[in-house]
Amino acid sequence: MKFNLVSLDLNLRKANERISFSDVTYFWGQMGAGKSSIARLVDYCLGGTIQLSPALQAEFLSAKLTVELEQSTLTVERQRDASNVFVTWQTQDSPYSAVLPARVAAGEAVPETGVETLSDLIFWLSGVSPPRVRKSKIKEDSKAVRLTVRDLLWYCYLDQDHIDSSFFHLEEAAEFYLRLKSRDVIRYVIGYHDERVADLEAELDQLRANRTARAASIESLNRALVEVGIGSEQQINERETVLRAAIAAANAEIAALRVALRDTQTTHAVDQLSAQARLLGSQVASLEENADELRATRDRHLRHRNEIEMLALKFRRSAVAREILGDVKFTECPRCAQQLPHHPQGCCEVCGQDDLAELADPAEVDALDVDIASRQAELTDAIKAIDVNLKAIGVLQNAQLEAKQRIEAALNRVMAERDTAFLSMALLKERERAALEAELNSIKWLLRLPQMLQEQREALAVIVALEQSTREALKEARTQAESDRSSLDRFAGYFIDCLVLAGVPGIQRNDRVMLEPPTFYPSIYSNDPADLTASTFTSLSSGGKKTLFKCCFAVALHRIASHLHAPLPELLILDSPMKNISERENRAQFEGFYRMLYGLKSGELAQTQMVLIDKEFLAPPTNLEIDILSRHMQPDSAEHQPLIRYYRGK
Repeated sequence: MKFNLVSLDLNLRKANERISFSDVTYFWGQMGAGKSSIARLVDYCLGGTIQLSPALQAEFLSAKLTVELEQSTLTVERQRDASNVFVTWQTQDSPYSAVLPARVAAGEAVPETGVETLSDLIFWLSGVSPPRVRKSKIKEDSKAVRLTVRDLLWYCYLDQDHIDSSFFHLEEAAEFYLRLKSRDVIRYVIGYHDERVADLEAELDQLRANRTARAASIESLNRALVEVGIGSEQQINERETVLRAAIAAANAEIAALRVALRDTQTTHAVDQLSAQARLLGSQVASLEENADELRATRDRHLRHRNEIEMLALKFRRSAVAREILGDVKFTECPRCAQQLPHHPQGCCEVCGQDDLAELADPAEVDALDVDIASRQAELTDAIKAIDVNLKAIGVLQNAQLEAKQRIEAALNRVMAERDTAFLSMALLKERERAALEAELNSIKWLLRLPQMLQEQREALAVIVALEQSTREALKEARTQAESDRSSLDRFAGYFIDCLVLAGVPGIQRNDRVMLEPPTFYPSIYSNDPADLTASTFTSLSSGGKKTLFKCCFAVALHRIASHLHAPLPELLILDSPMKNISERENRAQFEGFYRMLYGLKSGELAQTQMVLIDKEFLAPPTNLEIDILSRHMQPDSAEHQPLIRYYRGK
């Protein structure tokens, strides 16, 4: 992935400074001149954090980095202590600019691009889709998250502070989440995370999101049906049948009233309404009585479940105590420390009673735990069922109370109107029919809810089946991708080659490199089968060996990325690879390491830009055509100027 640094512009209190970069840029000189600050400021513009040196604390205001990417030249400007960056880039149409989060996404920042952060913009302008990996490598249901440019830069920028103290977060002592991310980067570079795997992971992530949405929709529909007192389509149909029968009966009664003689009508509407009100009152009271019984049963189940849980806890505590104290021999009273009297065989040494402290059989304990869990689950299900019934009773009770209130209002109205028996009954039946027809019309939309619920369940079943098949396909794709060891073996070969060329003491060309998934933590063994000693980053006692070991691993990863055309930024910043090495006492390692870099730059890594920071300078061999920019830096010097040319201080 093309990633060419062009320049770094610093906005300082008294002046501006520009640092230009070449194919190979070599900053060297005395300590305190600001060499490492250049790399830190580049990393800061790319979303990193920075610990400002005293000079930068006094003078630094902002930094602007210009980078050539595959499809455009990007300028990133970041103010001091800012969490956002101001970016500009040029396309064929026109220039663009935006303010983006340096690291933490807050929604799409560039419309219709999916760009949320600076990392997304770099991938987008490079024509690369941001790789997605599972957040958890243990849970198959884990969502996919993006690998960011910041993750890839771990292998592109080896900072001075950690170059000899951590190994790309791959060691066991590293933070768990960072270790998984670092492994994902290696998998991504060497092809274990290929396009097929990425596509399947994205598809699985989408199916997982759809399944969650469907399940939430089903839950909402179930809750809506319970709230209206309807549990299934059959219940709605039964209610519709009852309403139609009631309407037909009301129509028949109205027709009978019209043909009957008025003077033969004896029943008054007041009598019928009073009877209906009394009936509804008794039904409401009966429902309340049923609800009270259900609440009492629920309380009993709840107490029973709590008692079971408490007894299980006491049993486990007692079993543990018996297991701990079972073999303890008491010679003195644990309370008063006096000598215990002699007790017959088979009696407790403390209390003198029959010794019943037999250790529980582990199989019996496990079986008891299973029984306890089963009983607790039964009680929990029973409580949930009671809660559903209580809610249904509450809905029915509210409906009957509303009906009772309507009848009582009608009763009051009829008594106030003082109509004849015929007229009162005719009006009553007309109102009843109108109410029934209104309820019948309103219940029709409820018929759609069970249908929608069934449709959602069928769609969920399809999604679950498709998710399972996709998960199996993803597992097969991962296995197939990881079965090809050619890239991993080539990577290991590059690593041992770099170590030998750099002259790392104790490493031979015929040594074996163990570089196995899923850890990808390298170990080097002698070619002698009898020699089982392993050289790892952690076991190396020399700080100088550690820096060379780590630098060679990063160079090897860039070599395999170049060979596979993997989307790793073609940038390698090495800050103080001779940090723990004397150029005079270890001349072979000093020259060997830099000659190895120059040789690779003229060949395999011709497209990789290198920024080298060290105490001393080694020029490339004259037979290699390398465009190198060397800057000698010394603090408080006019000839070899420091980073902030005018600054004089700490």
